[in-house]
Amino acid sequence: MPLNTELWQQPASTFDVQYAARFDQSANSYMEQTFANDGTGDAKTWTISVWIKMISLSPNDYRSIYSAAVNGSTNHVDQLRVLNNTYKWGYQRQGGIGGALIAEGNYVLTTNSWNHIVMAVDTTQGTDTDRTKLYFNGTLVDDYLSGSANYGTQNYVAGIGQGRIQGIGKLVQGTYNTTIDAYMAEFIFVDGVQHLPTKFGVSSGGSWIPIDPTEQNITFGTNGFYLNFAINDDLGNDVSGNNNDWTVSNMGTDHRVTDTPTS
Repeated sequence: MPLNTELWQQPASTFDVQYAARFDQSANSYMEQTFANDGTGDAKTWTISVWIKMISLSPNDYRSIYSAAVNGSTNHVDQLRVLNNTYKWGYQRQGGIGGALIAEGNYVLTTNSWNHIVMAVDTTQGTDTDRTKLYFNGTLVDDYLSGSANYGTQNYVAGIGQGRIQGIGKLVQGTYNTTIDAYMAEFIFVDGVQHLPTKFGVSSGGSWIPIDPTEQNITFGTNGFYLNFAINDDLGNDVSGNNNDWTVSNMGTDHRVTDTPTS
């Protein structure tokens, strides 16, 4: 039987995450990008991986970690989001019309620690629970907000990964244009592959820690990107090799921080 290298237990990581970006709600900080074309996975298959530490709890709704326009309708937006007045998070399709999958219980975000979240999607899968998978610190989420466990329809075409406006830290194209209040590090989008979290982190000493993505043979795909936030005056710089750089708004050099998942 061939070895599944994504399931292989990797050695403890010595990878040092040097920088993170501060998405400051009071300053209306966010990033935007419009891909030149649709992606390798035709918006059906992709993975988002990001380390996140919340700054504050906000009553404002639609605090997007990542969002993308589905079509021209104002609120038809796919997003990886944090719920209002809570640190529950998850995936909402078409502004809720296409269903949602919201993690709760032991899988909520916090302000006092870094957490790794992965949203891995392959809508071509015949089994619904295989179409959308959420992971929290390496563990498959199995506790969802009541009524929210909607894994999506087969062959659903997301706005994420398409040649439409995409946003980090902000809901794009919607009427609720609030921004998130959080630190983010190691923001990765893989276009065309539904990855396990072991592609981005490893369990070591009872903790889930980052590993170097440049050593994981990741094929990022047409619209894939890797933001390590290393350049303080160019936080949207993509280091994946694709040059899918992001336009930064209201994020000065002081928005690069050294509070990271490994510091």
